[in-house]
Amino acid sequence: MASLTNKTAQYRVHGMDCAEEVSLLRARLSRVAGVRDLRFDVIQARMDVEYSPSAVQPETIIQAVASVGMRCEPWQAVSTGGSFWQRRGRTLLAWVSGLALVGGMTVQAVHSGDLVRSLLAHEHGGHAESLGGLALFWIAMVAGSAALLPKAWASLRALRPDLNLLIVLSLIGSGLLDEWTEAATLSFLFALAGQLEAWSMGRAREAITRLFAVTPAEAAVVHGDHEHRTSLERVPAGSLVRVRAGERIPFDGVVERGVSQVNQALITGESVAVEKTSGGRVYAGTMNETGELDIRTSGPASDTTLARIIRMVGDSQARRAPSEQFVERFARYYTPAVFLLAFSVAVMPPLLRGGDWSHWFYQGMVILLISCPCALVISTPVSIVSALASAARNGVLIKGGAFLEEAARIRAVAVDAECVEAHPNAGRVVAALRRRGVERTVLFTGGTARVVREFAGAAGFDEALAGVSIAERDSHVRGLMKWPGHVALVGDAGREVQTGAGSLGISLGRRGADLARESADVVLMTSDLERVVFLLDHARRTLRVIKQNVGFALGMKALFLAAAMAGVATLWMAVAADMGATLMVTLNGLRLLRAREHPTE
Repeated sequence: MASLTNKTAQYRVHGMDCAEEVSLLRARLSRVAGVRDLRFDVIQARMDVEYSPSAVQPETIIQAVASVGMRCEPWQAVSTGGSFWQRRGRTLLAWVSGLALVGGMTVQAVHSGDLVRSLLAHEHGGHAESLGGLALFWIAMVAGSAALLPKAWASLRALRPDLNLLIVLSLIGSGLLDEWTEAATLSFLFALAGQLEAWSMGRAREAITRLFAVTPAEAAVVHGDHEHRTSLERVPAGSLVRVRAGERIPFDGVVERGVSQVNQALITGESVAVEKTSGGRVYAGTMNETGELDIRTSGPASDTTLARIIRMVGDSQARRAPSEQFVERFARYYTPAVFLLAFSVAVMPPLLRGGDWSHWFYQGMVILLISCPCALVISTPVSIVSALASAARNGVLIKGGAFLEEAARIRAVAVDAECVEAHPNAGRVVAALRRRGVERTVLFTGGTARVVREFAGAAGFDEALAGVSIAERDSHVRGLMKWPGHVALVGDAGREVQTGAGSLGISLGRRGADLARESADVVLMTSDLERVVFLLDHARRTLRVIKQNVGFALGMKALFLAAAMAGVATLWMAVAADMGATLMVTLNGLRLLRAREHPTE
């Protein structure tokens, strides 16, 4: 009964750009009495908190987030961005750190002439530092590390060491070794890495948001012989709105007057505009290209097909892909293992071979910095979300990363006979599927007795499965499931996928109003079977990008681990490598926002 009284609040968290911040928030908020469950979406910077209103208030949650150096606000609110310092403080500190570092390096170069050597060689106390240069290096260190100190302290209190704590410990260690030039460089590079990480994640959020930010802010509402423009939220269902050529349609509805060509690619993925006349159904966000249309709205702006697609894309992230779950499990074991390795590198060579303690202590700190799994953990979700958004823009709604990865592994397809009857190019689709490695295509009926083998030959299907009942049909499909490969079951409007007989249920949603009630794993916004070919191509491309990202992130780690164990890596190199890897996997994942069409010929 207690769970029935819980509430769930959504927050926009400023500064949550990496899995490290998620771990920190989880550790801090889990200690707040009354917080029952936490869910995080790094890509959208969103945090969902399930809590007991009788035990904790929203203000307490906001204060707990602030205590670890981040800021949050209710998700429903329009972001004000906070004060100038909250919005620009980290950027200003990074600039101060960078300028002080350049100044310190200049003074160091004039004073001793060994600037390059001080960065690449580690004499641990042998560098001659001028007082002016040392003061500038201190300014660079303090400015560059100021933003991470609250996070480092929270990490230490929670006994969950993260990169923030590692950077602080590395700065302290560098000071103990008199490596002031490198300490200042390390501090600035980490501040710069934070700025680049925030920028790259911001670009990801903006790019995904722009895909659907197409609905106009106002609509022209018709009253008798005149019209007036008003905001969408003030237009009730059943209103008559006028849309001129070149304007986006603001609501789902039915055409009452006018003739025009409407580009519906945003909703259906169709590349060619379709003619709309009286009685024709139109969708919000689509483009009215040629004529003027008067449209009777079928619902409010919050309940359009496009609005439901956007919500479903957001909710789909709860169904995490297997690769995403694997990466998170891997990171949990990977980081402690590297901690043990760093300790071994710092201690074993001096103990066993009489090596220099300061040198190997330094190399141990390098390995600790390399252990940051940020690039590895962010490599998968940014790819998955980009792929889901671009698929939706092309008329294919995939209800989670798990289903996207399943689509990449499809090796057999069973299709409802009604879909084949309605599609003139079913044979061409089957040929395209076989070129993509689909080894078996099967036709089945929807539960009524009918002759289906005549479709099988014409459409190029391997065989036809006929039933006089749903149960018998499902038995046939379960037999197909024994085929050595993953199976997609393609049926119309969700009727054939509700039994869960196929490993991937694909519905051809002909009625957009029923979209939210679909039980399929994938919904094609049109009855075009060629969208199935697009789905397989898009899913396989996504899986390739994920593998590229994971391989690149792990490869960079392995390279610098080898360099550290060989004694040639530096602290600033480790931070630069992690910064570069995070940026590269983010940009590579964003490539999936541009979905590729492959012809079925």
